[in-house]
Amino acid sequence: MASIRRRKDRKSGWVVDCRDVPGGRRLTVTTREQAEALRAEMVKQGQQAMPSTHDRDITLDAYADRWLEQITSSVEPRTLASYCENLRLHIRPIFGDVKVRGLHRGHIKALLAKKRTEGLSKNSVRLIRATLSVMLGDALDDGILQTNPALGIGRRGRKSPDSISHADRQKKIKVMTYEQLATFSAVSSAKCSRRNALFFLLMADAGLRPGEACGIQWLDFDHVGRTLHVERSVEDSGRVKTLKTDKSRSVDLSPRLVSALLSLQASLEADAMLAGEDGISTWVFITRAGTPPRPHRIAKTFKKVLRAAGLPPDFTLYCLRHTYVSHLIATGAPITYIAAQVGHSKVTTTLTYYAHLFPNGDRRHVEQMERVRSTASPLAAPSVPRDDVGLPLNDDDEGLNEGSWHHFGPKSKSATSAVSEVADSLGGPSRTRTVDPLIKSQLLYQLS
Repeated sequence: MASIRRRKDRKSGWVVDCRDVPGGRRLTVTTREQAEALRAEMVKQGQQAMPSTHDRDITLDAYADRWLEQITSSVEPRTLASYCENLRLHIRPIFGDVKVRGLHRGHIKALLAKKRTEGLSKNSVRLIRATLSVMLGDALDDGILQTNPALGIGRRGRKSPDSISHADRQKKIKVMTYEQLATFSAVSSAKCSRRNALFFLLMADAGLRPGEACGIQWLDFDHVGRTLHVERSVEDSGRVKTLKTDKSRSVDLSPRLVSALLSLQASLEADAMLAGEDGISTWVFITRAGTPPRPHRIAKTFKKVLRAAGLPPDFTLYCLRHTYVSHLIATGAPITYIAAQVGHSKVTTTLTYYAHLFPNGDRRHVEQMERVRSTASPLAAPSVPRDDVGLPLNDDDEGLNEGSWHHFGPKSKSATSAVSEVADSLGGPSRTRTVDPLIKSQLLYQLS
């Protein structure tokens, strides 16, 4: 059963040891009342029926087959394909014959370190750990495991083999300069079809993801409000799905992008009228088969334009989105506006990838603050007696009494004589208090 005890140092609260309760653990709280409530809650949870297991001694191979069958209808096809590939290439060959409940953190850490030694990238190793973590998490729900050994690897300040630092993320952010973007746009207009050139302009001027640009329809375009409603995306398999964040957004469009979209729409409508067709396709970008294009095919066209323009070959189609964000930052756009434009659910996501692009040494902000402050007029001073703020009101003010002043350091005769000498030089009596306010004010002025 769960127990409560005070920490040995008697300064850090109370320990609730619930490890004997199914799903329990050792926790520390501040007060005994909190400890009692936590123990009661853990015992209550432990009294719930545990899920029945088909086979507690099931091997990883057998459980992986059952697990993949269960999640087929609940995950994206691309995610399912990633799980299958990681299991087939990296996990099954090592742990296939091992019992699921026999896996522990040491096994998984050794696997990840081995894969990094073999030359796999950090992102590939991260996906291997993610596959194990999701599968073993479901094994925990099924009652086969008591804890998930793949969860939280790399804690306590140590980096795990699959940890991706901010520097690693920032290396992937490749941005075109203004001149490079202008060169790319000019070459794409000359070498590509009208629709392909518009596709690249859409990514550069609206910051869409490649799949989002493929899924744009004419009904999403508002030429009056100069906005574009983004609510769907196209996968490399051709499947149309909802957005990455499952939330649609409205994107502001540049004037040249609005003009290009209107021009293409008018041209398509004129061609459809001449051909005797009822109207144009609902998709802005469409293949000969009447379906929206796939991002990986557009990426091949992008590479061809890149070579024709003589630009660095390490640019990818996604770099147009990075360039869009970078150029918005250069204009001083608020981070909240940028995050809303590119569809980040949190501002922290934008900062994670693009924080290094924000200026951090611009003194113009301080100078602007000073200009604004210098134009402000002082408020009218309230009518209060001067003694309310610690200033003497008249000669009889008790503030001049020696006992009411705070002396810093010991009293000395030299200090007293110095005051007397100043008073004598001013022509007043050589006593501490004086009835002449003029002499007193001059004396305070000299001492200040």
